[in-house]
Amino acid sequence: MGCDIHAHMEVKINGQWHHAHMPPIRRSYDLFARMAGVRNANKGPGYIEPIAQPRGLPEDATFITNFHSDYMGSDGHSHSWLNCEELSSLIEWYDAKRKEREPGKYVSPWEYETLGYLFGNGWDVKKYPSDFPAGVEDTRIVFWFDN
Repeated sequence: MGCDIHAHMEVKINGQWHHAHMPPIRRSYDLFARMAGVRNANKGPGYIEPIAQPRGLPEDATFITNFHSDYMGSDGHSHSWLNCEELSSLIEWYDAKRKEREPGKYVSPWEYETLGYLFGNGWDVKKYPSDFPAGVEDTRIVFWFDN
């Protein structure tokens, strides 16, 4: 049985988290392993160091994110989130991995297939604050998996 991801992009504006969108992330076990150790090899060949083990849903997750998680019920597992710096690190890691696998015909999956950009250069408001409207303080991805 396959494993899929359910992801929600959220932005923090004036102290409150808001739902931005649900990116259509394709199944990639390397990506899932890097995000939260899901579908990862056991410390041997093929093991990918996760950014973080599953952290659960943030206490301040948005209504839409919580609503979707509740709808999934027990089918959802390994709930977690990555902050904007971790998300930028994930994007850089995945882009480099894709370049290794597909030399000469590389197209960033983040730009054309999945996350895209919120404002300007990406999702890292701390790295590119001038790309974000006034009041945007932070961004994150909240996600979980199902089998």
